[in-house]
Amino acid sequence: MNQPATNEELLRDSVLLPHALTLIEEEARTLSATKDPIRRLYIAAAKVIHVRLTNELADVRKEMRQRGIRAEKIDISREEAKALIGEKLARHIRDITEKLQQHSASK
Repeated sequence: MNQPATNEELLRDSVLLPHALTLIEEEARTLSATKDPIRRLYIAAAKVIHVRLTNELADVRKEMRQRGIRAEKIDISREEAKALIGEKLARHIRDITEKLQQHSASK
């Protein structure tokens, strides 16, 4: 995390990140039945994003423990949750894409 997250952000992430992980797992499982090289690329990217989200969730839980924050119920609409998960996934996709572009430009 670049800047310190608020307690509310930590709680929100502690609830939403497991859902994002499930989404990535389901997509990878759906795509895994094919031998198409492009889909295998999608699966590889999904695995990278899964690791990143898992690490992010571990960081959130560690920070919550350090601050003495206990998980509690939060009020968030389905639409807001989908949007926030979409933003998280988009951020990771952009980062991976930039790294791939930098890597290919350096060769």
